[in-house]
Amino acid sequence: MRQYALATALFALSNTTIAKTIEDTAVAGLDKPAIYYADIEPHLKSAAKHPSVTLKQIGTSFQGQALNSLKIGTGPIKVMMWSQMHGDENTATAALMDFLSFITADENAQWLQSWQQKITLLIIPMVNPDGAAVQTRHNAQGIDLNRDAKSLRTKEGQILMAAANEFKPDFGFNLHDQNAYYGAGKMGKQASISVLAPAYNEAREVNKIRGEAMQFIAHLAKTVETMIPGHLGKYNDSYSYRSFGDTFSEKGIRTILIESGAYPNDPNRQIARKVNRVLYKKTIDSITSGEWQSAKIAQYHAIPFNTKDNWVDLLIDDVTVKSELGDYQIDIAVNNKGQSPTIKELGDISSIRQGYTSLDASSLSFRTGNSFVLNESLTLTESKYKALLKQGYNCFSGDISMLENATTWPVYACKSVFTSIPSLHAPAAFFLQANGKNKYAILGAELINLE
Repeated sequence: MRQYALATALFALSNTTIAKTIEDTAVAGLDKPAIYYADIEPHLKSAAKHPSVTLKQIGTSFQGQALNSLKIGTGPIKVMMWSQMHGDENTATAALMDFLSFITADENAQWLQSWQQKITLLIIPMVNPDGAAVQTRHNAQGIDLNRDAKSLRTKEGQILMAAANEFKPDFGFNLHDQNAYYGAGKMGKQASISVLAPAYNEAREVNKIRGEAMQFIAHLAKTVETMIPGHLGKYNDSYSYRSFGDTFSEKGIRTILIESGAYPNDPNRQIARKVNRVLYKKTIDSITSGEWQSAKIAQYHAIPFNTKDNWVDLLIDDVTVKSELGDYQIDIAVNNKGQSPTIKELGDISSIRQGYTSLDASSLSFRTGNSFVLNESLTLTESKYKALLKQGYNCFSGDISMLENATTWPVYACKSVFTSIPSLHAPAAFFLQANGKNKYAILGAELINLE
């Protein structure tokens, strides 16, 4: 009987040691392109049930939505994290919900106990709930909150600044998203995570506090490179007088900017979400141990700079254009923005940019399509749409209201300007031909094989 009891106890102990890792801790319902206050409210209330978590409403947005903070721990080292001050930048908010789930899990009680008397953590998970509600960068007044650190003309900016002034953080984590087209260095991989220790003056000097922020980032960079090698970039440190990161750096806070970016075949940025939550735990562990202090500022400077517009959604390389004025070859780039994406760029593109989808079109030629006239209701399934494309139709005229699009491919009205040669900002709807036959259809950033 004693042996059975011992075995049971050992089994229970082993279960506590194989708790879900931070990598695997992803709360449900947040794998989507937009996150609203209603999505995170249940997770905030759930975390608040834990005795070590204090949930507090610290104010309301311009439209009256709640801004909340969660405080964990009672230690002398203070860490502040804030997210979604731009309403359409959702990734870190999801990662913070994951992190809160990890912190409050029963099986992680020993880990929590190891740091909660050394660190006080303050999390403000959604600074701009009004912007989040309509998925815009700005708040309901049309103001970019991250350009309001000095004038404080917004309620949300006032609340964030008041929270920092009261809490007096030693470390501040400014959590954002960046667009999908940044590269990690010239012609590098996608910048899935970008970092910065923001400047505190025009001269971009490095004092003790900013130097330590650089050290901390250099320490975290090792984790990023282990998880997603080659996908880490660094912003240039041009001083931004109105921004919160630069202003907090002026105030003597070790400020760390983390921007979440794209990764191949990951539309909702779940890779960046995972890396973020791992970095949050790494932050706590590294501050507790002091391990970050062994990192070198030179390691921070070695991180490659972000390259803007290094990537495009679709890159067609060296397609032949047949013109009355003479044939020529050209690259065509399309970014998948809006309901009806247009041609973003023409010319020599492949020498400086890469495509999430790319095609060597050196044996293909550009061809405009024909108009399909709507005189009765039509529901476009993918098979019906593809059948029309095979017949050379790639835009619609007549009564457009009779058309229902049941596909993910964009629909173009023929009243848009279509030209016989590729034209900048023209509709991204055309064909690529081989031997006079349509081989591919381009709809937005979709490359559709017609064979």
